[in-house]
Amino acid sequence: MKQKELEIMLSKLHNFENPKVQLEQYQTPPRLVAMIAWRAFQLGDIENKMVADFCCGTGLFAISAAKLGGSKVYGIEIDNEALKIAEKNAQISGVDIIFLCKDVRETKIKVDTILMNSPFGIQGAHKDQIFLLSALKNSKTCYSIHLYQQKNIEFLIDFIRKHNKEVTEVITAEFEIPRMYSFHKKKHHIIKIAILRSA
Repeated sequence: MKQKELEIMLSKLHNFENPKVQLEQYQTPPRLVAMIAWRAFQLGDIENKMVADFCCGTGLFAISAAKLGGSKVYGIEIDNEALKIAEKNAQISGVDIIFLCKDVRETKIKVDTILMNSPFGIQGAHKDQIFLLSALKNSKTCYSIHLYQQKNIEFLIDFIRKHNKEVTEVITAEFEIPRMYSFHKKKHHIIKIAILRSA
């Protein structure tokens, strides 16, 4: 399956039905998921590897990993409603994924690769480095999405180094957020993000 085919397939799957702002639930755009998953595949981090989708939401990263040849794929999500949608999406996609309703910050599942779009901390209760720390501890390689601010990325690179890994790639991209919550005024809002590969 090629990157574009993956993107098209993901775009047909179900989104959040009742997104929770306190969990910063925004479905990662299929274009972005396909791009990250395909890059991980190119670098040998997916095929025949154990992969986990942390904060899996509706399951797009987990489904992508399974489609690209992951040997065993987990989807871990704290919100049971979102997990049910992820299970439905996996069924539609014809892939086998082990879904677990857990807080990834307390998860101890050792895998080769973690793909993660965790809360950025915009709502105040969450800090992305807490989620990142769990991903670093539970994987050999992780791909994490963060709000792009130069100082924030520099802090995270140093944070990752202090936890015995190095950032081998920083990819900047745009994250499109549709109007989902009452405080959203625009039809679409675009934020700049950075994808960090830590290994």
